[in-house]
Amino acid sequence: MGNELIPTIKLDEVIELGLQVVDYRKAGDLHFLKSPHRNEHYLFVLVKEGNLKLIVDSHEVLIPAQSVYYILPGQVMQHFDTEADAYVIAVDAFLLHQTYKFILDEGCFAQTPVAINPLKAGRLQTAISLLLAEVTDKSFNSFKEHVKRGLIDAVAGMFTGEYADSAIAHGRKDSSAVRITTAFKRLIFAEYKTLKKPSSYASALHISTPYLNEAVKEISGNTVSYWIQYMIMIEAKRLLIYTDKTIKAIAYELGYADYTYFSRMFIGMVKMSPVAFRKKYR
Repeated sequence: MGNELIPTIKLDEVIELGLQVVDYRKAGDLHFLKSPHRNEHYLFVLVKEGNLKLIVDSHEVLIPAQSVYYILPGQVMQHFDTEADAYVIAVDAFLLHQTYKFILDEGCFAQTPVAINPLKAGRLQTAISLLLAEVTDKSFNSFKEHVKRGLIDAVAGMFTGEYADSAIAHGRKDSSAVRITTAFKRLIFAEYKTLKKPSSYASALHISTPYLNEAVKEISGNTVSYWIQYMIMIEAKRLLIYTDKTIKAIAYELGYADYTYFSRMFIGMVKMSPVAFRKKYR
């Protein structure tokens, strides 16, 4: 590949004002859509007809018609040519309500497509169409930015609402365990390269390690140690697939001075060595 870094697309490189709305059928060969890359922003996808195939963090994601999906900042993704009729909306984090970000971030890089009923799909499509019209309209209006911000809030809220409703439908409740797990996931997004022990996260959240572990396992089905290793392995896989960094350099970037220990941990989680993984997926 001849690269040492996974390309990161900043929204201000492709559009101003922290927003872009794309009709996927008309996207052509835009670099930020077609090539493997990270985003610094949130991506929201509505598939109206057909199926949209993505590769997200080395996993194939098939988004069927009348379904929504989102991609978090930092995930590595690639679009594939498709006949799907879809909208892709890129939004800078600063434009999203904090409540929306809390709910979306709970996916912990493992979000799945959610089907929506035809009525809601129609409403969402209408809202996106209005937002697209505002983005492409170059005429002057003193309230234009206020209207645009309102439409962004509406579209993002409709996406987020589908995931919040899906969580409730699957038995999620507003409880102390949910709040603790949400706080833990937000913390692990930022600190997984430096904090490696469950006790470190418990200390940062001002609770005991057993209490943290109990809450996280109740809500997510996995332990705190699992999520720490999961986050590390996700990033390790990205770096192995999309960069030419050595195993030693990758281990160091992820906070491991002893790369042999990192390799053993990778084998334990992935069931193959980092070298074998790179050969298989490159």
